Amino acid sequence: MSNQADSVAQADMSPAWVTEALQAPVTEAEVVHDGARLRYRSWGTPGQPGLVLIHGAMAHANWWDFIAPRFADRFHVVAPHLSGMGDSEHREAYSTAQFSDDVVAIMEHAGLTADTVVVGHSLGGAVALTLGVRHAGRVRGIVMLDSAVFPPDQPSPFDPSKVPYRPKTICPDYAAAVGRFYLLPAQPCQHPYLQQHIAHHSVTPMQDGWTWKFDDALFKKMHMHEPWRELEALETPLAVIYGDHSAIFTQAVKSYVESLAQQRGWPMFAIPGAYHQLMIDSPRALCSALNGLLVGWPDQARRHQRG
Repeated sequence: MSNQADSVAQADMSPAWVTEALQAPVTEAEVVHDGARLRYRSWGTPGQPGLVLIHGAMAHANWWDFIAPRFADRFHVVAPHLSGMGDSEHREAYSTAQFSDDVVAIMEHAGLTADTVVVGHSLGGAVALTLGVRHAGRVRGIVMLDSAVFPPDQPSPFDPSKVPYRPKTICPDYAAAVGRFYLLPAQPCQHPYLQQHIAHHSVTPMQDGWTWKFDDALFKKMHMHEPWRELEALETPLAVIYGDHSAIFTQAVKSYVESLAQQRGWPMFAIPGAYHQLMIDSPRALCSALNGLLVGWPDQARRHQRG
């Protein structure tokens, strides 16, 4: 077990609930899958129903450090570092299919069974969606957090193949590296102690200074598919949560996903006042939304499907 309270530089500014979360017992483990060492964090007691929390692009498992402990009384919570990000090894190529296979390998290593719910934020939501189709029956349900799926007649404006490649900045020291951390897309941050904690775990020392942990060629190496195909083929129970101020969850995305949600009976709702980075700008509201959702769902959805 490890204690992370000392990882928050602004601990004296953190409210009690953050300090308590960061003092919660957490286990770190790793598994090798398809040639890459994958690390993950876990809270709670093995044998409880599983809850997997998947971070977004260029992020890491520590984004969930102040969310995951709030579910450890009812779930065995697991937060992977996706390959190419956080504390997991880099690969020569990335895709949501590879990420989803990696997550299943981590689930198996952690002893999570088919009673697991997978929650994914942003890119992590796309990974959860792929997992729900590619590994149907392996999980009870998936939750997509502010993860945009554009309709087939309006392709996503984000094409990773067209993102200009820029090597990671090398900073002279830790303070300079952490000081360069910022959120994308740009948004307000009412909880700077949370951003500081995440920034602390986003950087790593190297020979010439400090830099970011993620693979700087992540998007150059990534194969992006068409998520709408998986969304329309999905049989695993799904729930969708988004920030009503999100720059990612556009009106086009909302209208398209909402139309499918109404047809399929998928729970879908916004967190008022929240932006894209839900776990930073609205952490307690997000926890309340997930807690409410996980009472009865997705078992009710499965019974509805069978009916």
